[in-house]
Amino acid sequence: MFFAVLRIIKFAWHDFFRNFWLSFVTLTILILALFSINLLIMFNLIADSAIQSIENKIDINVYFKPDIREDQVQNVQRYLQSLVNVKEVNYISREHAFENFKQRHQDNPKIIESLKEIDDNPLGASLIIKANKTSDYPIILENLEDPQYDNLIESKDFDDHRLVINRITGITQKVNTGVIIIALIFTLISVLIISNAIKMAIYTHREEIMAMKLVGATNWFVQAPFLFQSVIFAFLSVVIIIVIIYPLLGLIQPYIAVLLENEFNIINYFNNNFITIFGFQFLGALLINLLSSYWAVNKYLDV
Repeated sequence: MFFAVLRIIKFAWHDFFRNFWLSFVTLTILILALFSINLLIMFNLIADSAIQSIENKIDINVYFKPDIREDQVQNVQRYLQSLVNVKEVNYISREHAFENFKQRHQDNPKIIESLKEIDDNPLGASLIIKANKTSDYPIILENLEDPQYDNLIESKDFDDHRLVINRITGITQKVNTGVIIIALIFTLISVLIISNAIKMAIYTHREEIMAMKLVGATNWFVQAPFLFQSVIFAFLSVVIIIVIIYPLLGLIQPYIAVLLENEFNIINYFNNNFITIFGFQFLGALLINLLSSYWAVNKYLDV
């Protein structure tokens, strides 16, 4: 049994190099299909990180009138914290707000001079509200329009980034569709090329196959080398795509860090999910190759 397996492996490798250019074309198409899939993964990761970065910057700033007492502001805070749509509410006192204002305008001598002439703190307390989801902000604003709260509030500051998020989502969906179509095209071409490669291999070895059948070789023993080539193609294509993808990740990571201004690291993501990402790609490539080879063997192996 052991020697039979060795002969199958030897036969498969021999045929792989015997039809080198056809093997090269097959590998190239498989690599392009896997490259498309990895581009899809990378683009989705970057888009999701961009959306998360934007969502993290969204909040509602509620500024209270200067004469509103601290306990009144805290009552509003407790009410907001009780809402299921609210993730967190941070309280900023009048004094803290005044200090922050002076720090922001410390390079403006006119404002600093004006503040010195004011005897009292002109700013009121404020609340910074973060929602669980972007779609929750309009609901929170609607709750704050209740007269018992609205009468305490001087102004509300809310930058709605939903348009930007929807635009990123729309672009992501269009790119995903395009990349999926390209990957499917390469997959179809792979199936056709692998089938033709097996057909040529069978034709090249037709006399050897005939001799094996005459001495009692089983169909499985005859078919096994051609199917083992599927494993070779799948393994080599995944190894090569790993060699291609990681330098590409290293190239784009600095730009991601600058543009998104967050701690997302796409290289770490691929490292942490290495087995899942490339394992599924290997299984997918192997399945495509095995099905193509099996179909070609059954169709063209007539001995």
